[in-house]
Amino acid sequence: MMGKLVVRGFGARAHLGAAMCAAVLLMSGCSSPEAEVGASPVAQVRLDGSQLENLLEEFAQEEKNSEVISDKQLRENIPQAQEWIENVKVNPSKCGVTFAEPVADQLRNATMGAIEFEDSYLTVTIYKDSEFLQAQWDAKTAANADCARYTVKRGNETRAYHLAKQPIDSSAGLSDGYVITSSDGSSTQQQLIIRTASSNVLLGLQRSTSAGNTANEVEEASEILQKLMGQLTQ
Repeated sequence: MMGKLVVRGFGARAHLGAAMCAAVLLMSGCSSPEAEVGASPVAQVRLDGSQLENLLEEFAQEEKNSEVISDKQLRENIPQAQEWIENVKVNPSKCGVTFAEPVADQLRNATMGAIEFEDSYLTVTIYKDSEFLQAQWDAKTAANADCARYTVKRGNETRAYHLAKQPIDSSAGLSDGYVITSSDGSSTQQQLIIRTASSNVLLGLQRSTSAGNTANEVEEASEILQKLMGQLTQ
């Protein structure tokens, strides 16, 4: 989760930003553990990169100025995304991104895609099986119980982050959402992060939000993810 926030907080070009979103969706974050109901027992999704790209093109066709980013484009940017994220200094350090193995290795058997909308990123990762996704989700959740507040430094810029968990109404087996407020002392940004998983499919959506509009943003983002999940798992 932290990696996606860094994209917005510090700035990054579109494909690199989307690659960072996909790369850290399961392998980082600062969430509080809770009882999970488990991924829903639906059939495994089997799509190659081209098939997923075509599905996302169709899904995004009604959205103006949207761009679908393919599996190939994301993979080309993952090494740079990993280097970028690992050069960020996080305090406390346990709230940062920890890569037990290179991101490319962890995602070798996954199929990825993303959509960059005018105001948000939507990422899709289809893993080899639901057990692998569940294990990653559980490990991420259990390892990051104490990171409601942390700071991120890159170069001479430091931003402070605060996470606030949001209620999510989702039919997916796994779902969570946060509003993350970040500040460099002179400006403040708020990002809404929602992720949901079913079977072997993980979806994530990140967009800017504001205190007075969070509930509507959560509802809208959840509807977008449920609609796409329905098309992927039907």
